[in-house]
Amino acid sequence: MQILAPLPIGFAVFLVHLATIPITGTGINPARSLGAAIIYNKDHAWNDHWVFWVGPFIGAALAAVYHQIIIRAIPFKTRD
Repeated sequence: MQILAPLPIGFAVFLVHLATIPITGTGINPARSLGAAIIYNKDHAWNDHWVFWVGPFIGAALAAVYHQIIIRAIPFKTRD
């Protein structure tokens, strides 16, 4: 089953690109976005660049809170 692991990951990346290329030009990789911002050195490239660096930390914090509050609150059945 692990052989098929790259398929859903690649499909998810494909869908993100397909959905957001017309809107933002799709930079889902912070290093790729930083490189483009440095090369083009235009003001509009830096306007929302903080999202690529702050967003993952906010997402990780929200996921940790969700896990601590919601997931741990669900009782699990134990085998006797």
